[in-house]
Amino acid sequence: MEALERYGHVQEEYQHLGGYEVEARAREVLHGLGFEDAVIDGDVGALSGGWKMRVAIAKILLGKFDVLLLDEPTNHLDIESIVWLERFLKSVPSTIFMTSHDRDFMNRIVTRIVEIDAGEIITYTGNYDFYVREREVREANQEAAYARQQAKLAKEQRFIDRFSAHAAKAAQVQSRVKALEKIEKIEPPRKRKVVNFDFRNPPRSGDDVAMLEHVDKRFGSKVIYDDFNFHVRRRERWCVMGKNGAGKSTLLKMVVGALPPDDGTVRLGAALKLGYFSQQSLDLLDRDLTVWEQMQRDFPLESIGALRNLLGAFQFSGDDPDKKIRSLSGGEKSRLIMARMLLEPPNFLVLDEPTNHLDLATKEMLVEALKDFEGTMLFVSHDRTFLRGLANRVLELAGEEHDRPMTFGGSYVEYVERTGREAPGVHA
Repeated sequence: MEALERYGHVQEEYQHLGGYEVEARAREVLHGLGFEDAVIDGDVGALSGGWKMRVAIAKILLGKFDVLLLDEPTNHLDIESIVWLERFLKSVPSTIFMTSHDRDFMNRIVTRIVEIDAGEIITYTGNYDFYVREREVREANQEAAYARQQAKLAKEQRFIDRFSAHAAKAAQVQSRVKALEKIEKIEPPRKRKVVNFDFRNPPRSGDDVAMLEHVDKRFGSKVIYDDFNFHVRRRERWCVMGKNGAGKSTLLKMVVGALPPDDGTVRLGAALKLGYFSQQSLDLLDRDLTVWEQMQRDFPLESIGALRNLLGAFQFSGDDPDKKIRSLSGGEKSRLIMARMLLEPPNFLVLDEPTNHLDLATKEMLVEALKDFEGTMLFVSHDRTFLRGLANRVLELAGEEHDRPMTFGGSYVEYVERTGREAPGVHA
C-alpha cells in the first residue's frame, strides 16, 4: 500500500514536470534541427561531428533554462534549421547570450549588442543593423570631437610657444600650461582595418558551362536524382536550395567530377577553369607550412606586395601569416583556401558552403568581391547575406512542395518574394 501511494506521488510529479511530453518535445526539436525519424531512433555514435553538434543543441533547447549561452549556434545548421531555431528562440521567455557571425540571425533574435574592442566594452540597444548604424554615428562624432580638441590644443600650444620667453605673459603662459595638463584627452576612434583587394578578372569561358542530361543518382534505395536535366550558362550564379539529404552537395560533386552519376551524362563546356571549394578542400593545405610559406609555394612568381594584400583582405594581418597551418581554426583555413582560389580566379566557381566559420567582415568582403565576378557560379550556402548578394538563379531540389527539381530564373530575393519562403518548406 505504501509503495502504491509512493508510486502515485512520483507519477504525479513526473507528469507535472512534463515527463510524458518529453519524447514528443524532443522529436519536435530534432525535426526542427533537420533530423529524420530514422536518424532520431538510430545511434548517436554513428553521426558526423556536425550532426552531433545538433544533438547537443537539441539537449540544451529541451531544458527549462533561465539563461541560454550559445557560441556560434548556426555554424552546423542548414538554412531550414536556422529559420526554425530563430522562431524557437523568439518564443522562449529566457535571456539569451550568444556569439554569432550570422547577420540575419542576429537581426531577428537579439535586442542588445555588446562590442568588445581592445579591452573596451560598449553596449548598443537594438539588433545588428542598428548596431552598425549607431557605431558609425558614434565613430563620426568621436572623430569630429577629436579634430575639434586637436585644433584647440594646437592653438593653445602656439600661444605657449610664442610667449614662453615674454615675462609680461608669464602668468598667462603658466595658466594655459596647467589648463592643458588638466584636459582629458579624446582618443581618436580606432579604425577598422579593411583591406580591399582588386581581384583579377577570370579568362572568358564558352557560353555553355555545365550540362547535365538524364542524370540518375541513388544511394542504396534512396533516389536522389531521376532523369535530371540541368544547364548552367556563362555568368549565371546558381544557388542550390534543398532540405537536408536532397542532394545539394551530391550535385556539386557530380558537376566537378568528384562523383559519377549512375546514369546520364555530365559535361563541362569549353575553355573552363574550374575552382571547387568544399570542407574537404581544407585537406589540400600543408599542415607543416606557415600561411605565408603556403602562399609563396603556391604562387612563386607573385610579388610579395600582392600576396600580403590578398592575405590582408582575408583578415590575415600582423603575425597571422607566420602561423603554422596546423594551428589554424576552421574559419582561418577556409579563408586561406578562398584566398588561394581567388588570386588567379577560375571562370567557374563551384562552392559548397563557402561561408561556414567565416567572420562577418570576411563574409561581407567576399560578397562584395564576387558581386563583380565575371565568371559563372554554382553554390550551396546557408548564409542569407551570401544568397541575397550573389544568386541570380535558384535551383530548388525535390521536396515537399514538388517531387521534381524546380528552376527559378531570378535572384534569391525574387525567389523569396515569389514563393513566400526562404528555403524549401520554410515560409518567410
